[in-house]
Amino acid sequence: MNFYMKKIPGITLMVGVWTLLFAFSVEAQVAVVAETPKETVSTNIVDKALIKLEAASFNFGVSYLQMTYKSTNPNAATKAQITDNGAPNAIMELNSEEKALTHWPLRGGNAVIGWNINASASAFDTRYQLIDSAFQGKDVGTRVSGGYIGVAPTLFLKIGPLYPGRNIFWRVSYGVGPALFQGSGTAQFSTPQGTIVSDVGSSTPVLALYQSINWQFQVDHWYIDIMGKILWPQGTEKTSLEAYGVGLAYRFGF
Repeated sequence: MNFYMKKIPGITLMVGVWTLLFAFSVEAQVAVVAETPKETVSTNIVDKALIKLEAASFNFGVSYLQMTYKSTNPNAATKAQITDNGAPNAIMELNSEEKALTHWPLRGGNAVIGWNINASASAFDTRYQLIDSAFQGKDVGTRVSGGYIGVAPTLFLKIGPLYPGRNIFWRVSYGVGPALFQGSGTAQFSTPQGTIVSDVGSSTPVLALYQSINWQFQVDHWYIDIMGKILWPQGTEKTSLEAYGVGLAYRFGF
């Protein structure tokens, strides 16, 4: 991705997003409470099953991701891209309680639009430079490693239950927020004067823009997650870290 943020107005953006989400959440909850006296106890039980929202949780599991670190050099016409060629990676996430913004009935279950806040942490170790392939890198002696912690207000669409009486849902979500990112090492660049190896990244944490994209199939406390994580660190170079893959995790409620 060529997008690069020189400045991230993080506090202004986050306050605005949280204010809007809170306002919509309160309005949706007031509407649900106002309707409650008109419903029978049995209907309330069904509605709660249909509009299943999760409490705050810690998610732990394992994923298989391909992470790619991208960096520019003022003397090179193209980016250097270093990947791990795909590797196991831990899933470690904290999630706030899910809040409903709105919902509507479907033929089977409900569709719910809501929000919560997600915090995710991960490490990366990329050591295979993309030379003549867009996916499979080669070991040319370059390497960039590090890690990040990202926090993102997340908007989601949740559909289900997919089977009567079962806690089975589809969930698609997108989140964007700030992150602390640390990644450093070396990368190979092609310049008009020839191939050079240059230091990239920073040995100290820097502010980054964090995006999280998830498509989940949830069964009780388990879920399968097709995911994408994208980070744009600030600095003198235009860099990014992209991670795509699939994972299996278990949700521990608080």
